[in-house]
Amino acid sequence: MKTKDLAIQAMIATVYVAVSLAFQPLSFGAVQVRFAELTLLLLLINNKHATGIVLGCFITNLFSPLGMADVIFGTLATALTCFLMAKTENDVLKLLWAAIINGVIVGAELTILFGGVPFLFNLATVFAGEIIAVFIPGMLFKTNIRNNKALQQYFN
Repeated sequence: MKTKDLAIQAMIATVYVAVSLAFQPLSFGAVQVRFAELTLLLLLINNKHATGIVLGCFITNLFSPLGMADVIFGTLATALTCFLMAKTENDVLKLLWAAIINGVIVGAELTILFGGVPFLFNLATVFAGEIIAVFIPGMLFKTNIRNNKALQQYFN
């Protein structure tokens, strides 16, 4: 990686952490909308940005009230999401991966940690949060993101 690439990945991670902690009540728990997941839309420009996104998620999860489980499983969910987004050509599925993967992995994590809450509830609420944070903005702005020359120049 070039110095510029490292700086951009650090910036992405910083933005992810700052946005997550700014909206902290919504960033953790069974009913969550982690707005920092918007950074996943950078994968529409270049897959290398998965590095900054996963690093940002890892650092954010160090502040999670759910402890090391969130550090491990939440970060794993984001890493798997980035991998699948990078391998998927279809935009609808590409933008759905965050909801599917986080719904299942984080939903299972929450079910284990909060034993009385059913898995399907946790899956549905995390899935819905990712639809709000990633899928809807992604579908609305994917063309603008891909066609914006300034974004392409900076993030490609």
